[in-house]
Amino acid sequence: MYKAFFKRILDIFLSGLGILFMAFPMMVVSMIIFLEDPGPVIFKQKRIGIHKRPFMLYKFRSMKMNTPHDMPTHLLKDPEQYLLKSGRFFRKTSIDEIPQFFNILKGDMSVIGPRPALWNQDDLLAERDKYGANDIKPGLTGWAQINGRDELEIEEKARLDGEYVKKESFLFDVHCFLATIGSVLKQDGIVEGGTGAIEKEKRSISYERVPVSDPQERNILIVGKDSYIGDNIVKYLNQTSDSYHVSVIDAIGLTIEKSLFSDIDAVINVAGIVHKKEKSLNKSLYYSINRDFAVALAKEAKAAGVKHFIQMSTMNVYGLVEGQISLKTKEAPTSAYGDSKYQADVQLLQLQSESFAVSIVRPPMVYGKGCKGNYQVLRKLALMTPVFPDSKNTRSMIYVENLCEFLRRLVDGRQGGIFIPQNTDYVNTSQMVKQIALCHGKKVFSIGIFAPILKRIPLNSAKKAFGSLYYEKIDTVDTVGFYESIALSERE
Repeated sequence: MYKAFFKRILDIFLSGLGILFMAFPMMVVSMIIFLEDPGPVIFKQKRIGIHKRPFMLYKFRSMKMNTPHDMPTHLLKDPEQYLLKSGRFFRKTSIDEIPQFFNILKGDMSVIGPRPALWNQDDLLAERDKYGANDIKPGLTGWAQINGRDELEIEEKARLDGEYVKKESFLFDVHCFLATIGSVLKQDGIVEGGTGAIEKEKRSISYERVPVSDPQERNILIVGKDSYIGDNIVKYLNQTSDSYHVSVIDAIGLTIEKSLFSDIDAVINVAGIVHKKEKSLNKSLYYSINRDFAVALAKEAKAAGVKHFIQMSTMNVYGLVEGQISLKTKEAPTSAYGDSKYQADVQLLQLQSESFAVSIVRPPMVYGKGCKGNYQVLRKLALMTPVFPDSKNTRSMIYVENLCEFLRRLVDGRQGGIFIPQNTDYVNTSQMVKQIALCHGKKVFSIGIFAPILKRIPLNSAKKAFGSLYYEKIDTVDTVGFYESIALSERE
């Protein structure tokens, strides 16, 4: 009854109320647009509605009159040149979407539903067909919009639209409506006209899941005995293939000499100071171990004829607690740990040559069974609390087995450069807490009201927990999916 009758009644009521309430603001916006760039203030564009029937969508014009028509913003070359000065503000606050109340009143759209695709976005429409998302009315806002951003990939957007199709109900629409208000207040904005796939930077190494077929034997030396990542690499490589011969040495008190590298094909350095509280007295330790030791190790390995050196670096070199990171993001470490790792990265890359590949691996938070660090904090919360803030943030993480698989492929590919490996899927904090609790037969309920408040607390710990910090999806690994990885991490 709700889908067939009551939802349309609500759409008419809410859109009519919206038009009456926003009548004066719409007049003001129209004057601002016309004065800045004379011409029609309402922008009409052909979009795809229910059952893939076309209709004309209304928006306030946020771009100049000479902007190419019927082209998604992400496909424009330098879209900033076309944007009105007022248009940037209108988009951030979603003011440009207000005229769609008329589309809703006419019956072209609903308040809640998948955002209407452009008529020429065949890839998005094809993906939505898989989930039945083209067979409901498009909406002013929807489930995908409050769970993603403009850079959301087409496949993920369509999957979320399909999830909405399954969950569509009065209560779920109310949830989407209230969450949209929060997004607008935070100036997250609403996705315009579908989305485009993230343009990935191409690499010569394969990141698809493939069986080990190379019969060539490889002698691998891991420096950093009894380290969490080092121990897992040894275990993983020994289980994967007989072609890998792995040896481990302790970095403490190690005398670096050529004899260490006899018949070694690749060195993986996991030694370093990580979980030590920084003080003025111990800062020099970070540089002597994280930088000087690593560089000395690589120099001796190169002199001994080793062909590949892999350095475990860190996401901390970027010095960020929020935002997206790509390979173009400038490093700006804010701690002795991050700075020592960054200085090591710079000096190590200078050693690279045609016969000596240097790989700098900067993983985000690594988690798995027995791991240290922030995962254990989340685990304790999951087992203690019945409620948790519904963060809806975006975090890059990597399960330890996925990291090991990435390193295995890196060894086989023998490619130098900087790498930012992560799980295929982004994670949010509340999702992880819920999943950990489920593994122990507990339920944790999400409360949306507290997350925006906690996120604005001026403490790095709060931003790390509830803010968004994620890598661009370049070096992704899907050997173990998210839900399976949590189950394996929590297995007794």
